[in-house]
Amino acid sequence: MQRLHGWIGRKDRKDVSIDAVVTRDDGLSTPVKLTNVSREGCRIDGENNLRIGEWLTLSIPEVGPVKAQVRWALADSAGMRFQIEDETQS
Repeated sequence: MQRLHGWIGRKDRKDVSIDAVVTRDDGLSTPVKLTNVSREGCRIDGENNLRIGEWLTLSIPEVGPVKAQVRWALADSAGMRFQIEDETQS
């Protein structure tokens, strides 16, 4: 994955507190909490072993499973970008 230089803007996010589940490609599932969300992505808290660029499935109640890519990751939180229908996984 190529690193982009400079500031990359994002859409305004809405603060939320939603229990969800992250499922990695190896099938390992971990409960997380969505703490903010927009049309393009979200922040999750509760998972501390995600890799930037990793694709996973985020299961959100009343929404269902959503493919998302880790855009940034800290000790106990991560920023996710939702997959757009015409994107392909790397």
